[in-house]
Amino acid sequence: MATRAKLMGWGPRVLYLGPAFGLTPHRNATAVLAVALGATLEVADDPADPNGTYRSARSVLIPPNTLHHLRIVAAFSSEVETGSPQDDASNRDSRESMAFLYVDPLSPDLEAIGARMHDVARRAAFDLIDETAVIDVLTGLADGRTSLRAGRDALGGLLGLGAREQPDGRILSALQRMRDEPYKSHSLAELGACAGLSTSRFLHLFKAQTGVPLRRYRLWNRMAAAVGAFRSGGSLTEAAHAAGFASSAHFSTAFRDMFGMTPSELLKTLEPAAAKT
Repeated sequence: MATRAKLMGWGPRVLYLGPAFGLTPHRNATAVLAVALGATLEVADDPADPNGTYRSARSVLIPPNTLHHLRIVAAFSSEVETGSPQDDASNRDSRESMAFLYVDPLSPDLEAIGARMHDVARRAAFDLIDETAVIDVLTGLADGRTSLRAGRDALGGLLGLGAREQPDGRILSALQRMRDEPYKSHSLAELGACAGLSTSRFLHLFKAQTGVPLRRYRLWNRMAAAVGAFRSGGSLTEAAHAAGFASSAHFSTAFRDMFGMTPSELLKTLEPAAAKT
């Protein structure tokens, strides 16, 4: 049976764990850290040249709005080749498993991860400094050995993600309101009042706590809610409306712009149970 994927929300970040997509050259509105868990990545030197050369790596950071093409190279051992077809497929899925960590380009995450790459080139940055440790954490999350909370804490430390200060309860209350009711507009005035802060103070503290402006966080929150509703059995239209998008087309366009694929392309690979954030 083919390995199913996991999708984990993490504030203004999304972590995908599962089979490689085999996407054509494309751009993401987000930055993406791609990590090969059981194989090797190849990154096109010139994504627009179908006959161009590729660079091998286990981890690569692609900046936002950068045309790129990734492909997976998994060498099969003689032991795999002589196994049953089912064993071959299972091993192939495992060896070709990927992690894609999408981070908001307006957050400090991009700079933090970039500072932890060995080689920064024109189109991408290559080779995490703590690559082996990061792969171990991601593999544990993928196969269920590591809990989401423990995995996020470990990755946060390894990659330099998240606020260093103690979370502010006033901002947490506003975040909880948005998560509980993603379909609502949640105006600045409403959220500021919920936090007991002036609008200007709320905006400043919100960005300091989450790493992104309010509008960007609201979009991430709605996308996570739509994906969760779809995976719970709703249609794409029902999921989009439940998360506050005007239509399934609006949701699909926003999703494709941010992640470089349609939600249907991603969701068909996911395991049935949604991961808790």
